Amino acid sequence: MDTCLDDQNFNDFGSSLIQDIYSSVKKAECDLANPSDYPPHYQTRDGEKFDFIIIGSGSAGAVIANRLSENSEWKILLLEAGGDPTKSTEVPAFYGFLQKSILDWQYQTDSEGDNCLGMVNNSCYWPRGKVLGGSSTINGNIYVRGNPKDFNDWHAKGNYGWAYKDILPYFKKSEDIKAKEVLSNLNYTNYHGENGYLSVDTWSDHGIKDIVDAFSGGMKELGYDVNTDCNGESQMGFVKMQGTILGGKRCSTAKAFLNPVKNRPNLKVSKISLATKILFHGNLKVAYGVKYLDRHGNELRAITKKEIIISAGTINSPQLLMLSGIGPKAHLESLGIKVINDLQVGENLQDHLLMAGLLFSYNYTRDIKPLTDYMYEFLTTNSSRLSGIGTLGYAPFINTFNNMFTLPDIQIHQYDFDINDTFALDNLIKMFGIRDEIGKLYHEVNTKRAISFVMPTLLKPASRGQILLKSRNPHDKPRIISGYLSSDRDMNTFLRAIDFISKLAKTESMKKLDTQLHEIAPPACEAYPLSSEEFRKCALKHLTTTSYHPTSTCKMGLMGDQSAVVNPRLLVNGVKHLRVADASIMPTIIRGNTNAATIMIGEKAADLIKADWSPH
Repeated sequence: MDTCLDDQNFNDFGSSLIQDIYSSVKKAECDLANPSDYPPHYQTRDGEKFDFIIIGSGSAGAVIANRLSENSEWKILLLEAGGDPTKSTEVPAFYGFLQKSILDWQYQTDSEGDNCLGMVNNSCYWPRGKVLGGSSTINGNIYVRGNPKDFNDWHAKGNYGWAYKDILPYFKKSEDIKAKEVLSNLNYTNYHGENGYLSVDTWSDHGIKDIVDAFSGGMKELGYDVNTDCNGESQMGFVKMQGTILGGKRCSTAKAFLNPVKNRPNLKVSKISLATKILFHGNLKVAYGVKYLDRHGNELRAITKKEIIISAGTINSPQLLMLSGIGPKAHLESLGIKVINDLQVGENLQDHLLMAGLLFSYNYTRDIKPLTDYMYEFLTTNSSRLSGIGTLGYAPFINTFNNMFTLPDIQIHQYDFDINDTFALDNLIKMFGIRDEIGKLYHEVNTKRAISFVMPTLLKPASRGQILLKSRNPHDKPRIISGYLSSDRDMNTFLRAIDFISKLAKTESMKKLDTQLHEIAPPACEAYPLSSEEFRKCALKHLTTTSYHPTSTCKMGLMGDQSAVVNPRLLVNGVKHLRVADASIMPTIIRGNTNAATIMIGEKAADLIKADWSPH
């Protein structure tokens, strides 16, 4: 018998309040990633003409679309292979659940025989965003600009206009800094902007204070102070990270840069539209259009009156260039692709690889609620445990040679898990693609103690990889040869980092939580004494993987640089009316999470384009 009849609610005060709760939750749900927040889909006509065509709406492409459409006389087409963000994208804590979803390209590296050996099929999983906002819609939201020396090194190699003093104004232009830790610094305006589209803040700490205090104390014992602004005067120390967040929710470049201009009549966004080829005029090497597949599978052409900007990311940008005949001559000819220009597209691949085989366990507990309670709080208050990313919101930046050096070579990412947190731990293990027989070793530690993954991350890798085509079919994912650990220098930096983490575990501050270091032992490494150099080298070959920061496959450089794909104005060498603007143009990877620098590249690219096409 149904005891919850509608007539019980008639004129009842309690029932009225309950209905108000239903209504408020329903409204909050509808407001979360509402499709009306984003530009509507535009269906182009075959052969339709635009002043500029931008391929990819990610961390750079969304910025460029916003800035170029400021000129109402220019008609802009933005092509995006994915669709609108989903509700899960709004929740900072859910970034892990966005991987291996429809919002993700779901790439895998080639099996190379000496890396990713602890992963399924000896292949590392590489997520990349296939959605408005690109990877800024599925990442961990972390906002780290890199080190000033990174950009000064670019400049020193002849990339004039890319020194730190030149690009700092572009970081500031994008930014709307809200982090109270930064605003308390008297000189924060030297480094930060307050009037940009991109909201930058820090996360609230929900139940992790004891772990954070232990880490900060331990770092202090090892010679590193707390740093409240790694995007300011110094990058070193134990850092409270900044993130692209707004009111407790994700602030992707789609939200920051496309939402405010969604109704501009001169900005057209074609979603679920896969660019397949850049079109060139005969032998003139002049780009005039883009061939792409629309959401219905129809092959269409869009024509440019000025230029095409490829902002498809470190994997997709070189793939599209090579499919269009721009790339290594021998490789393209082997696939029967007509060569437009012989350039080192796809080479110079760099990534921040991290070691996922180290755990801290603690004698530590905190109050835990059901996930539905946290989601209710998130919907109704914009503040709950789901508004944060746990200890990932903090990171030590260290130099493994000397703590007095001002240039880090390692960043330490962390993921925290409550005792026996099977659901969340399983998700991370699957996210990394770790084999089942190794994954169970993490669960054995977590059964009785809270744990953190303590993941040293290589900031300036010497190893290099490459992107290659599998075929001429644009639907075939490209080959990714990571090149991980192909340089002994990278292996040695990791060994020094593990030594540092071992010392950190033994500090007095960490002992307050009865901290223990656990080195995960893949079966193939059990032949070596635990913690020996041989064991650690074996473990590194099994359990290093991406931190989701691939760069540099369309390298920027001077015309005389045979490895350069674009010049310092981001124009593709040897052809006309074609530019690349995304993380792929970085000559060398920066020291830190790459999203902020990619947004900066978008800002600077927009100004370069305006200067080239606006005489006044």
